[in-house]
Amino acid sequence: MVDRLNVMRVLLVVYFVASCAVAVPLVLFTRHAGNLSGTTSGRVLAAALVAMGIGALGAARDPAGQRLVIRVLIIFTALASLAIIYRLVAERHPHDLAWFLLPVAIAAPVLLTWFYPRRQQPATGMKSDATAMKSQEDRRDA
Repeated sequence: MVDRLNVMRVLLVVYFVASCAVAVPLVLFTRHAGNLSGTTSGRVLAAALVAMGIGALGAARDPAGQRLVIRVLIIFTALASLAIIYRLVAERHPHDLAWFLLPVAIAAPVLLTWFYPRRQQPATGMKSDATAMKSQEDRRDA
């Protein structure tokens, strides 16, 4: 059986590295960054990528406790993927290097969702939250 939390930790660290790797060309005005390089939009996108990467790195320490951060990463990456698809298809950029980024941008939210940390199930013999609350209500009524 695959340890979901360890896989999630690896995915979050990879997310950090990939976010920073995509942000660097946007900030450093490389010609391979397309028409966003050197623009305000490119800098804002780079800042968002670095912020998301830092959030992912922080969440890697305790994925189960940082589920909200992981949800934000999933939503941000899914929306960014849609924006990349729109830009490449609608604006007709057949030779843009973003085509290489697209598979990773689509895979990231899928993998993060697939390995999303689930709530821990109560151990056998222990009462679930609903059962414990019912017992407390019964005691108050008595």
